[in-house]
Amino acid sequence: MGEWPLHLLVLGPLLLGAVTYFLPRRAYQWGMGVGNGVLTMAALHLFIQVRWGVPLRQQLADWPQGVAIPLVADTISAPLVLLTALFFTCTYLFAARAGYMDKTFIFLFLLLEAAIFGVLLSGDLFNIYVILELGMIGIAILIMYRQDKQSVYDGMVYIMMNFIGMAFMMLGIAYIYRITGVLDLTLIHERLAALDDPRAAMIPFALIMTAVAMKAALWPLFSWLPRAHGAPSAPAIVSAVLSGVQVKVGVYLLIRLSTVFLPVVNAQAFFLVVGFVTSTVGFMLAIAQKDIKLILAYHTISQVGLIVMGLNLGTPEAYWGGMYHIINHALFKGLLFLTAGVIIEAYGTRAYSEIRGVLRRMPVIGIAALAGVLGITGAPFFNGSISKYFISLGAAGNPAELGLYLINFGTMLSFVKYGTILFGRPPENVRPRADPFVSAIALLFGLAILAGGVLGGPTVALLYGPEYAVRGAFSPGKVAIFAATLGVAIASYRWGVSRWDAWLANIRVFKPNFNQITVLITLFFAGLLAYTAWMNA
Repeated sequence: MGEWPLHLLVLGPLLLGAVTYFLPRRAYQWGMGVGNGVLTMAALHLFIQVRWGVPLRQQLADWPQGVAIPLVADTISAPLVLLTALFFTCTYLFAARAGYMDKTFIFLFLLLEAAIFGVLLSGDLFNIYVILELGMIGIAILIMYRQDKQSVYDGMVYIMMNFIGMAFMMLGIAYIYRITGVLDLTLIHERLAALDDPRAAMIPFALIMTAVAMKAALWPLFSWLPRAHGAPSAPAIVSAVLSGVQVKVGVYLLIRLSTVFLPVVNAQAFFLVVGFVTSTVGFMLAIAQKDIKLILAYHTISQVGLIVMGLNLGTPEAYWGGMYHIINHALFKGLLFLTAGVIIEAYGTRAYSEIRGVLRRMPVIGIAALAGVLGITGAPFFNGSISKYFISLGAAGNPAELGLYLINFGTMLSFVKYGTILFGRPPENVRPRADPFVSAIALLFGLAILAGGVLGGPTVALLYGPEYAVRGAFSPGKVAIFAATLGVAIASYRWGVSRWDAWLANIRVFKPNFNQITVLITLFFAGLLAYTAWMNA
């Protein structure tokens, strides 16, 4: 099996969109479907090469290391490349017949796919910065695509926040280049290990990781995410892609760059605490929302916090649980956003209190949405139960274990509230439009969520290599804990959340303005810098 040219995978979506742009719309749409299928096969080829071979490293234009831009595929990036390709293909098919899927929208959609591929495969720090900026512009245009006032405002806030965050990253890159003289991540790692004084790397680390934390939507830098993912007129597939795969770019960079700086800075404890606070604040804000897209958007923040906790607990079980939760979250949150878009279109509202009886009126979409809810809450035999089990296994004996119980309860409470849309009597005026593409892709996601739970152990072994027994995730004790947590969550919703709307409104209406956001970014940088200084004192 020959070595796949990595740059073709990055350029493939752009070339596909540009070359076929002038075809008739129908031919263009079919061409995009076939082209995405080819990209998915290429990503699968790459995954097989890396998983059962060795990591791939390619120097663009055959320039020597340290000068050329390197592209690297390894056991961390290759599964995420495959996930991205599969996700974009499925979401494209889901929306293939939607009215907004014109040529320009599809090209921007492919631009975002290329940007994600580029970050995942790049081994050059400055190249990552450039691609992040390119992806940011594409995302902003997709958010503002329908050009209503609120979406334009949300898109502009997203751009301005990211400009500030990326300015921190640029300063950090310039600083690290001054120290090491290279931008290749492998060489940076080697030269940082040889530094006489590790404290020289503290400032660039804090600058770069502040930008990465914002990209990953960590507390307190997450206020851009609900504006982007929950934008009122952003199409469902935009919200699904942003939550399912794009926000994971920040998590991936957190993993990758933490490893690069590990010889001089270890910030595991810092990010463990930040992950816990992010997850807790995320579910609290989700509970306060009335808009179903905002419930899902804020819960993306909460789940990212859980992933970051798993990655920084310092045990192999928790680490691979966090890695698997990246995959699982893409599946169930992507499905929830896709089905939410269909539900909003059918009911003509985003208010959860005005949506009832989805399972009766739209049984296929309702069943798919229920699978997403069961996945995110960690119901036994669904994918979330496996990744959460690994994280809790790795946290055993750690104070973070109690935090995980709190997060699981908050997640359950959020989706008891969200799940009310599935039951009850639907309004008579709801007449959903049946679409076989929509139904098929929704059920495919639902089946993947179920398979990721039933076959959780073999799936982790297939994707990453480690083999862990998962019988404990299906034990009577775990089932009883889930049932008890669900019962408490239902009681808390009925006699608490549903009666506290006036109090929750104070949380719901709070959105930091741009000046407050810049202060929060600066405070995060100062806190991280102070932590690294304390650790290296």
